Amino acid sequence: MKTFFLAFFLVPIYIFSQNDTIWTKKNDLLIGEIKGLSKGVLTIETSFSDSDFKVDFDEVKVFSTQKVYVVFLTDNTRFTGKIIPTNTGKLQIVNNGDVIQELDIDTIIAIAEVNQQFWKRISGALDIGFNMTKSNNFRQLNISSLLKYSSDSWNFKFSSNTLYSSRDDNDRIERRDYNLTGLRFINKWYLESTVVYFSSTELGLKSRVTPGIGIGRGLVFSQNLYFLAGGGINYNIEKYFDETQNKNSTELKFITQLDLYNIKDFSLFTNVAMYPSLSEKGRFRLDYNLKLKYDLPLDFYIKAELNLNYDNQSVVEGNNSDYLFSSGIGWELD
Repeated sequence: MKTFFLAFFLVPIYIFSQNDTIWTKKNDLLIGEIKGLSKGVLTIETSFSDSDFKVDFDEVKVFSTQKVYVVFLTDNTRFTGKIIPTNTGKLQIVNNGDVIQELDIDTIIAIAEVNQQFWKRISGALDIGFNMTKSNNFRQLNISSLLKYSSDSWNFKFSSNTLYSSRDDNDRIERRDYNLTGLRFINKWYLESTVVYFSSTELGLKSRVTPGIGIGRGLVFSQNLYFLAGGGINYNIEKYFDETQNKNSTELKFITQLDLYNIKDFSLFTNVAMYPSLSEKGRFRLDYNLKLKYDLPLDFYIKAELNLNYDNQSVVEGNNSDYLFSSGIGWELD
């Protein structure tokens, strides 16, 4: 009988010691493998479910991990180690047996596993919108995509937004916007390298290739909000449909970016980038992006997005701006 009771108590202890655990404020317990915390959602894989559980981090009272994670905090610092709860309700970050930080759970905004397999670091999204009317044989197709690779110190992102539009009584309209960005995080700062490709029949622009470098800093971090600002320098290589207008130029770059997420399945992202020219007197460009997204089951979502491009010295007389408003349904790879 003593052996039975001893086994009864030791087996649960053994199970907990070999698994990550999550205790919610409603006293529910989840046991499995924590995949990460991002945008206010803590994801855990369990042995008794075909799909991962996604738990609102606001509902988590305490949790523990067996693997090493990079822990991102609201003061824009990060620590690496296992996460262990204390008797007082706080959490400790432990690395090689040493406690390197003790903190409250509400100061954590993200965690990412260290030394993950390459494919586990990749996320992405794809959405498509299509409009068609019988009048004037109108057709419009918009395709947007996002591919991201993230590690504890690096972030690489490729995004695209493409529009094709045609109708019988007008010329074909095309617009392409591709962006490749690499970020290197150093304490509270980041270094940025970008290559942007943009073309627009509306602006008479056949192609604009813009390599650039910059530096920035996250200013506000929380479980629902991320705000950053930065600056840098760009070099424009511009080719127009009127080849006599082709030119190269240098410009400064100033950006602000706001990301709101985990607000009852809604998220909002907005970015403003301003480019005062260094080589062309009086020239000023501006790029603006606003995206609203609502999450659906099975990693689907619906979104509405606005992209605006302004150039006060456009080669198309009387037409200094081009914009794209799109809506559609998409799927997210997480």
